[in-house]
Amino acid sequence: MQPKLKKLVDKGLLWQGRPSSGKQQEYLHSGSDVLDKQLGGGWQLDGLHECQRQNEFTEYGLIKPLLQQALVRQVPVFWINPPALVSAAGLSWQLAEPSLQIIVQAQQQNAAWAFEQVLKSGTGIALFWGSQEDIDANKVRRWYKAAQSGHQPGFVFTGIQSQPEARSYTNRIALQHGGFEVDIVKRRYGWPVQKIAL
Repeated sequence: MQPKLKKLVDKGLLWQGRPSSGKQQEYLHSGSDVLDKQLGGGWQLDGLHECQRQNEFTEYGLIKPLLQQALVRQVPVFWINPPALVSAAGLSWQLAEPSLQIIVQAQQQNAAWAFEQVLKSGTGIALFWGSQEDIDANKVRRWYKAAQSGHQPGFVFTGIQSQPEARSYTNRIALQHGGFEVDIVKRRYGWPVQKIAL
């Protein structure tokens, strides 16, 4: 590698791609066959996925299938800084079986650190809520590397990004119309797509 390129890679300013290992990619079902097809099979198991939303609580339609799959896989779900208290009774009723849900409430910097540690651990599904202002490209890159090393999916729920910025998310989607439609802002296997009905 050329010395100038190596300097940029060492500083983390340039991302160095690697050839695929040829192993079969694993996916989690998104809850919508149409969305799964557009994402190339669903949510990549070792991917970092961003869900932008206009209003809080519109993401539950995407979270519920993840909770059901965590139950089947017998892995915990980590809720980091959810926008409201998570009801154990409500989850038990929705899932019809007891499941392991771990809630972490912390200041934004500590929550970002906790999210990274959960991703590295490879122990379950990680859900993180934060604001666009508190999440920068360096954090996203660290989270992405942690999801890859832990072979665990991470989901970041944020507001709509006013100034598009390139970030290392595997997939970026924007919920529209109260969570009934999805726009794919970025996906690994193709161009952006708009107005996918859930």
